[in-house]
Amino acid sequence: MSDVHGRKREKTTEEVVKARKEKEAIKIKEYNQLVQECREKMEKKEYTQETFKLTSQLVDWNLDFYTIWNYRRILLQEFILKGLNTDEQQQNMPKPNWQAELGLVDKMLTMDARNFHGWDYRRFVVGHLRNNASNPEELAHIVQGEYKFTTQKINQSFSNYSAWHQRSKLLPEIVESMTTEEKNQVALNELDLVKNAIYTDPEDQSAWLYYWWLLGRAPDNITIFGAYQMENDPSIIILGFNDKIKFLQKPRLLNERDKTIEYKLYPFDSTKNKSASIWILQTLDKHIAKRVTIGSNTILPSTSAKSIPYDKVWDIGLKKLDRNAGSLKSKLINEWKQPPATTKMFKDLTLNDQTSWFALDKLKLFKDEIEAVRELLDIEPDSAWALQTLVHFLNQFALYEKQDQDAIYDEIVAILDKLCDIDSDRKLRYKDLMNLI
Repeated sequence: MSDVHGRKREKTTEEVVKARKEKEAIKIKEYNQLVQECREKMEKKEYTQETFKLTSQLVDWNLDFYTIWNYRRILLQEFILKGLNTDEQQQNMPKPNWQAELGLVDKMLTMDARNFHGWDYRRFVVGHLRNNASNPEELAHIVQGEYKFTTQKINQSFSNYSAWHQRSKLLPEIVESMTTEEKNQVALNELDLVKNAIYTDPEDQSAWLYYWWLLGRAPDNITIFGAYQMENDPSIIILGFNDKIKFLQKPRLLNERDKTIEYKLYPFDSTKNKSASIWILQTLDKHIAKRVTIGSNTILPSTSAKSIPYDKVWDIGLKKLDRNAGSLKSKLINEWKQPPATTKMFKDLTLNDQTSWFALDKLKLFKDEIEAVRELLDIEPDSAWALQTLVHFLNQFALYEKQDQDAIYDEIVAILDKLCDIDSDRKLRYKDLMNLI
């Protein structure tokens, strides 16, 4: 660039723009060539070190290119991990550096903290880090690191649903070795965090959903929907429950003189563990059944999401059902047999109450949180999420508090009426909830 009277001549604006465009055009061309080359290799299933390096270049260039993250996952699964036992592929590709992969995802989530593709890939990478942990201390360190990462992302933005979700998966592990007092303190800290979030942005669903998860659910009672007798074949009786159950003893089937009728019992929609929500009774004699009695102590729930009402006896008259019993009879297999005396309720770790990691008093907990939501509604009276949460918490509270249930359900109906007005898109849903009360 020449000097004019001792001063450098600056490029004109047009020259600067033109030079910048030429430079960008070269970069775009290089980028598109890389993308095309990577796609061709993936279409040909060339799962090699060279292809993996191409994905590394592309994610460095554009972290939001979700297809390349999927390619990267495929390469890790189909080439690096799958081929580690063969000499040839071990020479072509070293053992995956999962810590470096985690660093890449950190970079992506720094730029786009709520990117669900990034969070999904992070879980994939962390899963391998966990599998490779050499001792419990190293595993605990990984879990703690992920927990701190969710804290960081939530504090940056309360609306980060993926961070809240990841946190819910980590908490039971985080507190596993703690004392009861320490676990309870963690639960209280989590409640403080989530309430800070909902007060900051009452209309964002991310924190509300985590709030619901924290408090959990009181188990619903098992109940019987009805008992029906096929009109064209009175020997077939159908029992329907609101969830899958096991029978420890057969129900009593009675005729019009209250005499017991013999029958065979079949689980209709059974799984291998002989639990079913629909049970078929097939009588063995000519007497026509009129009603059935079932003691609550003779059934077991199949999951911890349900409980059995204490010392209850269902005494139900049979209703006529106008259906063809022919096809039903052909499906009556695996007749019920008396289970051993050692039969337990269930072993269902995935459905166990998610609040089992802390020991705060549930009745007091729901009282306190109901009051907290009411206080928020004093400030934000038309917050749909706050009103829905109050309905949810009141419903759960009613399962623990038996004395004031009429007042609780009256309040729930009033809230649902209001929700019908301010959230008309979900009006039918709120009407359905009212019909269940």
